[in-house]
Amino acid sequence: MDPATEINMPRQMQINLLLVQGSAAVAGLITDALAVKETVYIVTEVASIADARAWLDDNTPDLVIADLNLPDGRGTVLLPFDRGSAHFPIIFTVDPGNEVDVVGAIKAGAMDYVSKTPDALANIAKTVERALQQWGYVVRQRLTEDALRESEERFRSIFQTAAAGMVVLSTNKNIVQVNPSFAAFIGYEEAELLNRNMVEITHPDDRDKVISMYDDLFSLKSGSFVCERCYVRKDGTSVWGHVSVACVLGGDSRPAYAIALVQDISLRKELEEQLLRTNRELDAFVHTVSHDLRSPLTPVIGYVQFILEHYESDLPDALKEMLHEVLSQGERMHLMLEDLLTLATVGKVESPAQLVSGDEVLREVMMRFSPGLPEEDAAIVCSWIPDMMIPKTLYLQLLDNLVGNASNYAAGKQIEISGQRNGSIVRLMVRDHGCGVPDDEKSRIFELFYRGSTGRSVSGTGIGLATVQKIARTYNGLAWVEDAPGGGSIFIVELKGV
Repeated sequence: MDPATEINMPRQMQINLLLVQGSAAVAGLITDALAVKETVYIVTEVASIADARAWLDDNTPDLVIADLNLPDGRGTVLLPFDRGSAHFPIIFTVDPGNEVDVVGAIKAGAMDYVSKTPDALANIAKTVERALQQWGYVVRQRLTEDALRESEERFRSIFQTAAAGMVVLSTNKNIVQVNPSFAAFIGYEEAELLNRNMVEITHPDDRDKVISMYDDLFSLKSGSFVCERCYVRKDGTSVWGHVSVACVLGGDSRPAYAIALVQDISLRKELEEQLLRTNRELDAFVHTVSHDLRSPLTPVIGYVQFILEHYESDLPDALKEMLHEVLSQGERMHLMLEDLLTLATVGKVESPAQLVSGDEVLREVMMRFSPGLPEEDAAIVCSWIPDMMIPKTLYLQLLDNLVGNASNYAAGKQIEISGQRNGSIVRLMVRDHGCGVPDDEKSRIFELFYRGSTGRSVSGTGIGLATVQKIARTYNGLAWVEDAPGGGSIFIVELKGV
């Protein structure tokens, strides 16, 4: 037979077979036995170890059937030094009565053996089928192990080099593994943290919360959780972390361990505290200034009013004009101080126990503004505004400032109030038909004391819209202005969680 012969049978599977036999008769019996199976065997025959090695240098077979004793040595030399690195399965043929010799070969990695008797060789196809099936298991297991090893190496690499802290916790909240970032964050050596309970490095104020979250996690009430918590470092100082924790299940679908990602937010927390402190100081300052300045301003306004009421007819025109200007500026200053006081108190009013009626708020706003619009045909119209879970005083301030601003620019035309609700998110819209807001001023119109180019000819303090923006931000929202179709402006306020 030629060195490479294809045994053609109905095609189900094609096997590339290297046959290493010193006896041509044995090789012939093997090829004859394999020819009766519905499998295509592409057979390459060689008679020595040297020829087998030469062929294997350039080819990888699906199967090798080799004689245990070849003219130039033992067939076991074809086995790899490490059975885990084998690229193909090997079946050995042995002389009758010498089966004990093949035990070492099986231990070294051979898949099976066949005695060189006519009956055994006639049934070699079954041995081949069994060996290939076993080899398939070996290959699949090896692929699984390789994938697992690659996954573990990838995780280990990410774990060790991540900029954020990473912690692996057992189901009793003990630390199993930490990465260098977490050790540096908490101020311990990695070895010092192993087997330490996570509660031990948690700030006392957060311990009950953390224990409850982990209990829910490991009882599968939740698959993960995210929180901000305070840790106690080895030196006793506190650090803040944004923590994301997930539970990993074992093969029995029970919690095996948890892995936590910890990001250092200490700087952010410090800046937030500074901002809160600054805002408290600023609010206190504004409150004090607005209160203290009103005290001397009240008698000034009172004295000017008294003079004008009792002596205006006796005064020269120039002096009367000056006194009216003093009165006007004094009243404007008094209004500005009232607005500053309102701005300072936004967010300090307790939330109501029930929804505040939008209809009720609207009636009060209509009573205040409808009589005071500049033209007889001017009017406020409203399609609908929602009930909201915010203090009534803040609801009134929102609409009062928005409608008041619109009335300054309504030019005798309608002011339109409307609202929208989408779940817990509410939008209030107030439209005027005035001159509009220039594009380059839209981003500044809600700044404190900013009047804009169109506001210099109308009364106002420049505080009303700033108050609207502060109320919106108190409820995680925003206020902005858009151009209205056909002219004018639409002032929009969005509030969340109301």
